[in-house]
Amino acid sequence: MSSSPGIPPDQSLPAPGPGEGTPAAEQDLMAEIGHYVQLTAAQEHALAEVNAELQRTHATLGWRAHLRFGKTSDRLLRNPVLREPFRVLRRAFEIWVDHGFLSIFKFGARKIGHATRGRSLLVEDHSLPDPDAYGKWMKRHTPTAEALAGMRAAAETFRDAPLVSVVMTFDRQDVQPLRRTLDSLQSQVYQRWELLLAFPSTALADTTHALGEFARDRRVHIVSTPNPPAQADAFGGAQGSVVAFVNAGDALAPEALFEVVKRLNEDPATEIVYSDQDSIDADGRRTDPLFKPQWDPVLLLSTNILGPFTAVRRELIDRAGGLRPEFGAGQVYDLLLRASERTTHVARVAQVLCHLAPREATRDAIVARHEAGRDERRAIEDALVRRQRPGCVETLFTSRGPRCYSTRFRLSRRPLVSIIIPTRDQVALLRTTIESILSRTSYDAYEIIVVDNDSRDPGTLAYLASLRPPCQVLRWAHPFNYSAINNVGVRASRGEQLLFLNNDIEVINPDWLTALLEYAQFDDVGAVGAKLLYSDGTIQHAGVVLNLGGLAQHAFRCAPKDVPGVPRLADLPRSCSALTGACLMVPRRVFDEIGGFDENLRVVLNDIDLCLRIRERGYQVVYTPHSLLYHYEGASRGRLHPPPDEERFLQRWGSQVAQVDPFYSPNLTDKRDDWSVNLDEDL
Repeated sequence: MSSSPGIPPDQSLPAPGPGEGTPAAEQDLMAEIGHYVQLTAAQEHALAEVNAELQRTHATLGWRAHLRFGKTSDRLLRNPVLREPFRVLRRAFEIWVDHGFLSIFKFGARKIGHATRGRSLLVEDHSLPDPDAYGKWMKRHTPTAEALAGMRAAAETFRDAPLVSVVMTFDRQDVQPLRRTLDSLQSQVYQRWELLLAFPSTALADTTHALGEFARDRRVHIVSTPNPPAQADAFGGAQGSVVAFVNAGDALAPEALFEVVKRLNEDPATEIVYSDQDSIDADGRRTDPLFKPQWDPVLLLSTNILGPFTAVRRELIDRAGGLRPEFGAGQVYDLLLRASERTTHVARVAQVLCHLAPREATRDAIVARHEAGRDERRAIEDALVRRQRPGCVETLFTSRGPRCYSTRFRLSRRPLVSIIIPTRDQVALLRTTIESILSRTSYDAYEIIVVDNDSRDPGTLAYLASLRPPCQVLRWAHPFNYSAINNVGVRASRGEQLLFLNNDIEVINPDWLTALLEYAQFDDVGAVGAKLLYSDGTIQHAGVVLNLGGLAQHAFRCAPKDVPGVPRLADLPRSCSALTGACLMVPRRVFDEIGGFDENLRVVLNDIDLCLRIRERGYQVVYTPHSLLYHYEGASRGRLHPPPDEERFLQRWGSQVAQVDPFYSPNLTDKRDDWSVNLDEDL
């Protein structure tokens, strides 16, 4: 994961003085330095590749044309009269390049058909994302003084105005980060709060003096604790019916507590409320926004997606058994894991309500981060034992953003997997797919069923005839119908787990099949998909997002495979609305229950339809990056859908596609597949 330019010169790591170092602390420091060295090396390699790619790009005719006509294009896009005609012509050119000249007329006819049914006739803007998009988003979404005054008035009308107990610990001599948090608390629109602040007894007098007027606020209760202080110590004195956990040094938006209480009033059944977040850099700028999906218990096992600012009803905390001091800096994560096992009433406020403190590169800060990582890892491991899903957890290095973990599950059984591969000719692609499965797959309980859709190429026919067990070949001499081909393959299969695989896939990591089975073995999971890469190493598929660029698009398409040190949802297992059929595992019992693929969807959207019907039955649809493969689908391919398939899909799922995908965010654009910020004028 992630990328940061390494340790800035003014934050270099000081060598510990005589007697300061302990074996564990020094090991943490060396581990962090090692990660930064690897990160820097990875970035230097990436920069070299980017530079080479730029040189190749600058030598192309297309780039020279862009330089010549780019300014003209910008002027046309700024002209309100000429903007739409220019977009139409540019889109026509794109379709000509991707699909051929005749497809321009098909696209035009489809657009006109959409217009007659009330859908937009406008052509989407395919320009590059704005590098200052988040700055513009903040200006648009930061409440004005008048808006905050309106919130204060609205707070007076809440039917339920609970006391919010803010729980926090602090064990450092420098109180400036703490003052930032206290300033943000005193600026809250919603004023019914108390702060339970745990300090080590050895620093209590000095800290109280340093806090000055903050320590005299009657709502601030300082708790003297042994060293180090624990959230459990502060929580013991909480009087509120709602408890909010905040990290010292983080700043809350003025409307943060108001939005939490507002959500609790809108839905009194809600028991946990969380929000989006960003970070404050060393210069005080807000950066790195994390726009979160709706509640996802799968994602919670890889990162505390509910934190760092989370509000929980006191009754749920008591029901879950309260905070457990033995989990140290992982107490809140442990609590949220246990609490989420006792409620499904978890609500997201899709607003940036918490600004994380700058990540320090001091010796003590690094040691504290490593200790917190170990404590949180123990919390996840305890959750796996409690849920009777044995596995292992490894800490992932992140140079910024939330702490993340690689959580893997042990297989309780080794079921037969039926790998179903539709094909027609294209022998080179098919051979690569099958040979990579046979030579690189560590899991050995599988069969391969190749469904041949009337191949005519002699080389392909000879290769199919040469295949031996665990491969078998079925002949299906009918017009192409992806759904029907796969349904035929299922009927000929014997496996307890079904894996639908394209014939242009190549295995990368040997445990790819095991990684899919890790989730497919659970009764509540109905489909599992892999991380697929283009041949250039960029992402082709990391889940599917509905209502993105039309009906649905692959998440993170064309983004780098990974960015060392930066936590992204592409790099963590999570729930999705849908997955691509290019590599899709479905338990046979679930496939039979929903009736298989819809054969009326002949070419596209059949995999999306399958996943939506699986979710409709209450099963989870899970993406895992631990299963990694190449998908040799052209990175520049077009995304036109055959009109009959699209119309049938919309008849069934139109109302769902019209909404924001629950595993996406309304703060992200629905016009692009790069997860960039939404700057639509109507927001």
